[in-house]
Amino acid sequence: MPLNKEKHFIIIEVEYDEDSAVVSCLIEAIMSKRSIHIQWRDLKDTAQWVQGWK
Repeated sequence: MPLNKEKHFIIIEVEYDEDSAVVSCLIEAIMSKRSIHIQWRDLKDTAQWVQGWK
């Protein structure tokens, strides 16, 4: 969830389980460097996240 006008994020860490399935992602805001863990499926929610620099 973007806070403080944070608009651009980068995925900095991905955690996998023993079957190589993604378990969680750590994203970092480009400007503030604030990091948060998110469920990777949340990134597919286009109401919440837009891919690319828009």
